[in-house]
Amino acid sequence: MSIFNRELLPDLASTTAAMTGEPEDARVENEPESRLQEILFSEALTSVCYWSMVLLLAIVGTGLVYWRLTHPGPSAEPVSDPFGVTTPSWMIVSLPPLGVVAALGQAAWCAARGQRLWRMLATAAGLIAVMGVTTLIETHLVAL
Repeated sequence: MSIFNRELLPDLASTTAAMTGEPEDARVENEPESRLQEILFSEALTSVCYWSMVLLLAIVGTGLVYWRLTHPGPSAEPVSDPFGVTTPSWMIVSLPPLGVVAALGQAAWCAARGQRLWRMLATAAGLIAVMGVTTLIETHLVAL
């Protein structure tokens, strides 16, 4: 860098500050805030949050699936359809856990390739919430 450029850069910075009308004290006060934002939105912290969420959802989903397998609730009787079409109860019971596994698998696979799909984590969390609520309702309705 030449001597001319070294002298020109501080002059440009001071004229830019003068043009924005922002005093130098305000810029110094915003520095800790901008550092905090850099840390909070850094790639490493985002990655740690994402993988922690995948791990947490996998643990909770596994716990709910284990509970449902070891404590089978009363299955609903098939509704008589005038056309003779009924959905087997084993299919209704097995779909949410398969959806959780598929959503978490897709999220982990995409994260391993460098993409983060937060919507897949939201899908898995929604399915886990549905499984949790149905398990809670089944256990409390049976107690009544």
